[in-house]
Amino acid sequence: MKKIFLSLSLIVSLFAYDKLLDQKEVLSIIKKTPIYGQLKKRLNKDVQVKGTIKDNFYIITLYNKEGEQNIYITKDLKYTILGMVVNNKTLKPLMPNYKPDKFSGNKDVVKNGIVFSFGKGKDDIYVVTDPECPFCRQFEKMAKKSKMGEKYRIHVIFLPLSFHKHAMDMIYYILSAETQEERVKRFNATLSGDNSWKNFKPTKEQKVKIDKEIEKSKKAAYELGAKGTPSFYDKNFNEIENRGKLLK
Repeated sequence: MKKIFLSLSLIVSLFAYDKLLDQKEVLSIIKKTPIYGQLKKRLNKDVQVKGTIKDNFYIITLYNKEGEQNIYITKDLKYTILGMVVNNKTLKPLMPNYKPDKFSGNKDVVKNGIVFSFGKGKDDIYVVTDPECPFCRQFEKMAKKSKMGEKYRIHVIFLPLSFHKHAMDMIYYILSAETQEERVKRFNATLSGDNSWKNFKPTKEQKVKIDKEIEKSKKAAYELGAKGTPSFYDKNFNEIENRGKLLK
């Protein structure tokens, strides 16, 4: 019961966005760190910055087209952490949750990365997911209860996370299905705890075909700017800020 409550709490926490620090404040904080000397010539040129306050840390995000990195500065400005900060109780990393920018990418890249679609609703939504992700599984239960598939046409994009060692095995099982309907059925069953994927071994031909499909799916996730799973996007490919409304 405690684990379920924790999962729900973490999912709900994804619905609220952190307040951004003023740019002048962010730059002022960075100047107090030992990495400022390396960064000052690149700031606001090929490297952009944004930041927030969370759990007595300033979290400063450095980003460009190639990716992003977080640095952590204690609120008293005494210490800079260049690695990951982990909560000792939840064992989860301390991460910022910024309000997303408007989509400005290539829509065709996103559409080409859809692995299957389902749902009877008129409004399209795009879901970036990983079948081994525990938060994706918890959200799936909530989505079924709220009959989300009757309200939306849901387009699924896979982003297998590197630390989920069985994600690709699950994906091979799901995407080896011959029809869209069977893919949806296997996807729902797998997220609900069915372990049929454990007994499935893809042929060489199936693996090559699915690997190509997953590369397109990953590109779609990156084009959307997905930084984790599950992530949700509206018909205009903008990240859905109030994810709770999907469950109403």
